[in-house]
Amino acid sequence: MRVRDMKFTTVTVPFTEPEVWSGGSRPGITSTLVEVFTDEGVTGIGEAVPAPTPEVTMAALSNIRDLVIGEDPSHVERIVHKVYSLGGFYPFATMANCALAGVEMALWDITGKTLGKPVHTFFGGPLRTEVPYMYFVQRKAATDMVDDARRAIQAGFRTIYTKVGLDYADDVAVVRTLREAIGPEPRLRVDANEAWSPGTALRILREMEPYNLEYIEQPIPMSDLDHLRALRARTNVPIAANQSSWTNRDLYQVLATGAVDIVMTDPHQAGGLLAFKKAAGIAEAAGVPIVFHSLGPLAITTYAAMHVIASSANFFLDNQTYNHMLADDVVVAAPRFHQGRLRLPEGPGIGVRLDPEKVAKYAQLYEQEGYYSAYDVAGPAFARITARRDEPILWFPNQ
Repeated sequence: MRVRDMKFTTVTVPFTEPEVWSGGSRPGITSTLVEVFTDEGVTGIGEAVPAPTPEVTMAALSNIRDLVIGEDPSHVERIVHKVYSLGGFYPFATMANCALAGVEMALWDITGKTLGKPVHTFFGGPLRTEVPYMYFVQRKAATDMVDDARRAIQAGFRTIYTKVGLDYADDVAVVRTLREAIGPEPRLRVDANEAWSPGTALRILREMEPYNLEYIEQPIPMSDLDHLRALRARTNVPIAANQSSWTNRDLYQVLATGAVDIVMTDPHQAGGLLAFKKAAGIAEAAGVPIVFHSLGPLAITTYAAMHVIASSANFFLDNQTYNHMLADDVVVAAPRFHQGRLRLPEGPGIGVRLDPEKVAKYAQLYEQEGYYSAYDVAGPAFARITARRDEPILWFPNQ
């Protein structure tokens, strides 16, 4: 069997309400669907995410396509190394991984369909048949956030997640309000998306300590591992790294530095399902739990990642998802949560099928409305970043 051709379709799917974070807001998800066709009639599907735009991702996919056509789709490791070496993508991993992951997912999907086995078979088999997820509560009026959090807990979700880094006083008030609303047992985690300087992070986290956060995700800039390690030593709030652990090399470095309690990554950051499985192994060797991070994909990535999550021992915390926020999806059976969990697909390959009508509908929406970017350089986030450059750092790792 050989890869005969590929097809790429960019779609835009709206949220039921906008996502708001320290970098801006977006009304939905833009993603590129990948279909890989073989000369024996087996088709695999995957999903690439924009990095930094759909046009850049499409250009990368077009180059990857030329390198993959003619290859045996089951030779995943060979194809990945070919893309990085002969394709020259190795200096651009943070961008290239987001495109390559879509192709790599489709190759695993083909392999599973050909052998009649689910993808998790190739990663050691399932340790669990259900995967737990957190519930994303959007920043808005406090009463509405409380209502959303309580509904999520009643529906069986055990972890509430929200964004911080928007406003110092309001951030602390939101954490206090949510903790009081959901009680002491449910987990509460927050994500600052690099919005704070080290000094600001220390002050805010000390104010948040009484509210028993499960962890703070990426409180300070991703490359500042020295201050991240020092912050971890000076607060009782566990520290999680996402942007700091983008590639597997980054993940290894942040673990070797001793800067975090939890690492977060995904197939798009790592560069595919096999790389995602390797990331779990690196974290397991370091004795650190790993959490599936969501860049905002559709059901294809959610289900594809589950095959790695279910077959890896150290995914014991609740994972990120945007699926409960989506108004729709592009697959025949969109994810449906039960008690905050999704059941591992049982069919061959990834276990999902595209819905042609929905693909056409949301491809048209992309043509009409363009890219739903999460960033707003003209908005308040840019002002915060600019101000942060002038904020004095009040402590250093050696103090």
